[in-house]
Amino acid sequence: MKKLLIIAFIFCYSLKGFTQDYNDLGNFKFETLESYKTAEPKVLEAANYLFENPSNIAELKRVNAIRYIINWMQGTPDYTFEISSEATDLAKGNSDLLSLYMAAMTKVVLDNPDIVLTNKEIYDRSEELLISYCAKPENSIKPSRKIKKLMKSQ
Repeated sequence: MKKLLIIAFIFCYSLKGFTQDYNDLGNFKFETLESYKTAEPKVLEAANYLFENPSNIAELKRVNAIRYIINWMQGTPDYTFEISSEATDLAKGNSDLLSLYMAAMTKVVLDNPDIVLTNKEIYDRSEELLISYCAKPENSIKPSRKIKKLMKSQ
C-alpha cells in the first residue's frame, strides 16, 4: 500500500511538471537568433500535438502551443510565412482554423527541412493537413464553407 501511494505521488507530481511546462511554453521568449533554431524540435512537437488531439480537449495547453508556434513564426530567421488571401478564405474569420493553418505551415516546413518549398507548396500542404483534421468529427472543429467544399471534392 505504501508503494502504491509513493507511485501515485510521483505520477501526480510528474503531471504537474508537464502541465507547468506547457504553461511556460506559451510565455516563452526567444532571446537570440540561435534560440529559434534550437527551438525547432519543440515547435514541431507543439504543431504535432495540435493535429493529434481534438480541438476541445486541454484548451489551455492548445492555446499555449499556438502562442509558442506563432511567437516562433514571427521571429525565425530561417523561414518566411505568408498568410495569403487563400488562407484567410480557408479560415473565414474562424481564429481556431487560422491558428491551425499557421501550425500546419510550421509543421510543413519543419517536416521538410532539406527542401526549399514555395509559398504555394506550403499553402497546398497546409491546406491538406487542415482539411484532413477537419474531416474527422472526433476533432470537434467546425470547418468553414471552403473547407467543406474541398472535403466534398476529395
